[in-house]
Amino acid sequence: MRKVFAFFLALSLTSALALPVHSQEIRDIETSVTLSADGSARVVQVWDVTVVDGTEWYIPIDNLGECYIHDFQVSENGIEYENDGRRWNSNRSLAAKTHRCGIVEKRGGNIELCWGQGEYGDHIYTISYTIDNLVQSYDECDGFHWHFLNDEWDVKPEHASIKIINGTGGNPWYWTSEDSSNVRFWGFGMVGDSRLEDCTICFESTEPFRYGSFFSALVSFDKGLFSPSVEGTGTFEQLKEEAMEGSDYGDEQLSRGDKIFGIILLALFLLIPLLIVGWALFAIIRKIYRRVSGRHFDKKIFGKDKIDGWWRDVPLNGSPTALYSLLLSGDLLKPDKNTMFSNLVSAYFLKWIQDGMLAVERDPKKQDRVNLRFVKEAAEAESEDTMENTVYCAALAAAGENRLLEANEFKTWSYKNDKTVASWPLAAKRAGTAIWRELSPEERCHAVEFKNFLNDFTLASEREAPEVGLWKQYMVMAAVLGVAEQVYRNFEKLFPKVMEEYVRQTNMFDTTTTYYVLRNLNRSSSAMMSSAMQRQAQRAARAAAAQRSSGGGGSISFGGGGGGFGGGHGGGSR
Repeated sequence: MRKVFAFFLALSLTSALALPVHSQEIRDIETSVTLSADGSARVVQVWDVTVVDGTEWYIPIDNLGECYIHDFQVSENGIEYENDGRRWNSNRSLAAKTHRCGIVEKRGGNIELCWGQGEYGDHIYTISYTIDNLVQSYDECDGFHWHFLNDEWDVKPEHASIKIINGTGGNPWYWTSEDSSNVRFWGFGMVGDSRLEDCTICFESTEPFRYGSFFSALVSFDKGLFSPSVEGTGTFEQLKEEAMEGSDYGDEQLSRGDKIFGIILLALFLLIPLLIVGWALFAIIRKIYRRVSGRHFDKKIFGKDKIDGWWRDVPLNGSPTALYSLLLSGDLLKPDKNTMFSNLVSAYFLKWIQDGMLAVERDPKKQDRVNLRFVKEAAEAESEDTMENTVYCAALAAAGENRLLEANEFKTWSYKNDKTVASWPLAAKRAGTAIWRELSPEERCHAVEFKNFLNDFTLASEREAPEVGLWKQYMVMAAVLGVAEQVYRNFEKLFPKVMEEYVRQTNMFDTTTTYYVLRNLNRSSSAMMSSAMQRQAQRAARAAAAQRSSGGGGSISFGGGGGGFGGGHGGGSR
């Protein structure tokens, strides 16, 4: 008998273990709030859930103030639930609540929205209700602060989105971010982002809800958009101050170090998922493998992922822009585009010096520095390369009336014209792509083989001195590759007479001055790009901070959100 009992016990345990383990889930709550001209709102929520226990869902809504909730409806799969009105009885069975909904009235005017869960398994419910007097009138504006999702739910949503829609019947494009005083909005209680899109205020979570998560929206409108029938208590600024207490709106002045430290602490606290760590390790190992093995080229572009060998002729018809574009597009090690573009600008300047468009002048203030004087106007210097023309015109403008480009002048110009400069790397990539796209994979490989040739020329057993004309092209392409100084030093040792002739033809005084030119071109171009990118980062940070703190969208504050109306604590399944 004991053996039989043990057998059935083991069989039961095995069967239990074999069954899939499920838990109550709220995968998503999608909320739309359509505002009417009188300040009322129709709220529609779509719940995507899994039911494994309990008999009903419920949403406590407290602190209604002057608001009133009515016309509560629930539907699923086209079936409208029977409404028990405001006489919902929670002390019923699962079957008795199926396809039924209603409201429980509690003390102090608080309510609970309730509906039956139905059979266990997956469900998508659509619930809706009307809030009268959501938008209320204040002296300076109209607005509201409403809690749409509670904290302390027994089942926490994995994702939530809230859209506040202009249903006033007026001009549908009146809510626009172009006029920041037209509509302002702030979100509280969940990790997420907000934006204004097509006359709709959008809030969306970017992480699952956790302990303490909720969602409330604070929104203000210019007078004239609504005709509220209720005067709000106090002022909107008081409502706002209460909501802002404990939030991170206005904290954008935290130092970069504080932000980085906070991010690190948060990452440690959340224990970054092993999957992300594993993927990061894989990416690092793959990058190391590509670098060590040399297999880091895009087969779709070059026809192979490893390119050995040399090519002595100047590739890509001598176009520095095409060389920049090809290596930026085809190198799987993802080179930094700003650094590469700085090299390209250096190549342009060197080309202009060699072609007599710029004259080198020693800087009287510093021995190892040179200035550049523009000899030709932009129209005279125009080439087939549109990107080269663009940079030439910009550098000429930076030089000013005396046409002498002195130390830091291009850097200063770039800082003031950061938007323009920030667009150049992508523009150069596109311009160069039009050239190399017409070539075969074999011809594209010549660009990498030429790079190998310049890097390894000193190792060759047979070396011939190039003609000065060819050497000029070598130097321009070497500048694009960021190795002009190295190549210059190598060739100077091997072919001093060629270098003397090169210096004479380019009017760079002597070999020492030529070296200063190459070094300063590289430094100046890097400083130019760094200056523009720094200004871009500052501009973006200020714009984001100003937009966010003034109610123009941005990240939602997890803290704050006190006061206001609606919502409450708890809810979910029971």
